[in-house]
Amino acid sequence: MKRQATPLRWVLCLAWLCMGGLAFAAPPQRDWPAIPSPSGARNYWVAQYMEHNTIPMQIRGFESAESMQEISRYYEKWFADKSGYGVSSVGESRVLGARLGVYQVTVQLRAVPSGTVGRLVAAVIYEEGGGSAEERAERVGKGFPRPPGSLVISDTLSYDEGQRNRTIMVTNGVSVETNALYLREQMIRLGWTLLQDRTVEGGERSALVFRRGAEEMVVTIARRDDAYIVVASQTTPD
Repeated sequence: MKRQATPLRWVLCLAWLCMGGLAFAAPPQRDWPAIPSPSGARNYWVAQYMEHNTIPMQIRGFESAESMQEISRYYEKWFADKSGYGVSSVGESRVLGARLGVYQVTVQLRAVPSGTVGRLVAAVIYEEGGGSAEERAERVGKGFPRPPGSLVISDTLSYDEGQRNRTIMVTNGVSVETNALYLREQMIRLGWTLLQDRTVEGGERSALVFRRGAEEMVVTIARRDDAYIVVASQTTPD
């Protein structure tokens, strides 16, 4: 009987959300592990390099006409002698994973009418990534102003067509109007110029666009149940 492993759930969620390939400009170079793909599968990049909450990772996708059971057996054989190998289910997905050196490698499979779609994820193991946990936690959301009491949910860095992209998601209990007011004041203090300020849906949603030199940041603020979600997407030419 196979051991059950607790997968990196944030890796799983992120991998399935990143559905399009990214053409990277000049991402940092790493010695990524070689994860095989099934014979005859169509392979494509989801992310050649990205950092999610300071964790470097690489994500490749594939589509196969074979069943998920067949593909799973293929990876069970490949993982069999790897350290910390385990397999589990998350919703309708089957997740296999193990440690290869300083990387956590995760294979995520899902059955579709045409066969199987998969994600091959290699993520640097947290304690191997450099710096203490406290130092790394301080880098998440660093430099982005938010009202006191805000919680940074995610901070994702990627590279695309000659520019660096950073997307930060924050949640708090502050209204859309107050969040927007706070951001307008703080961003102007940081040297940004406000280009657009729109509030729609009866004050339940706001969109702000800032510019600083060649950098641009698009911020959306929306109410979601009893909380407010702020998503900031910043692009910086490389």
